[in-house]
Amino acid sequence: MEMLSVRCNHCGAPLEVGEETRFVTCQFCHSPLEVKRTDSSVFTEEVAKIARNTEQMAGSLGVIELQNDIERLDREWMASNPVTFDKNGRPMGEPGSGAAAFQMGFAIFFAVVCFGMAAAMSNFGGGMMAVVPVGMGIFAVVAGIMGIGRAGQYQSRKDAYLQQRAAMLAQLDARRRDP
Repeated sequence: MEMLSVRCNHCGAPLEVGEETRFVTCQFCHSPLEVKRTDSSVFTEEVAKIARNTEQMAGSLGVIELQNDIERLDREWMASNPVTFDKNGRPMGEPGSGAAAFQMGFAIFFAVVCFGMAAAMSNFGGGMMAVVPVGMGIFAVVAGIMGIGRAGQYQSRKDAYLQQRAAMLAQLDARRRDP
């Protein structure tokens, strides 16, 4: 077997290694070394340095994966909850509790008007036609109640999304501080 002459990457001491050798320990400084080969040269690199670089790359990869997960979460939220914006760039139409309260208030107002129409029609001999405004009033109240339910469901989903996003951002911040 042919022997190759290389230098220790850590202390510079001369080393003799076999042509098939991949790892060696320096007999002078006891550093574990990897024997690297290119087309034109043979050299050593400290295994500890390789391990540190690998750990740094793994940490960077973890940060990138977490950033991608946050972006995916945001895309999924936006896809399932499209938001329109007004001319000033502010979001509008988010079904929050204020919108649900307004919807319920309008439903109650509409129902009162409908029930009043039904009462007036029955007083003036409207007969079966008085049933139509009663049905409209009931429909308005049911729609208002359903709107409040949808607003509550939306708020629950939004809270879960924001909580998950905050936890992921905290993980990302921790990984950036402690690579």
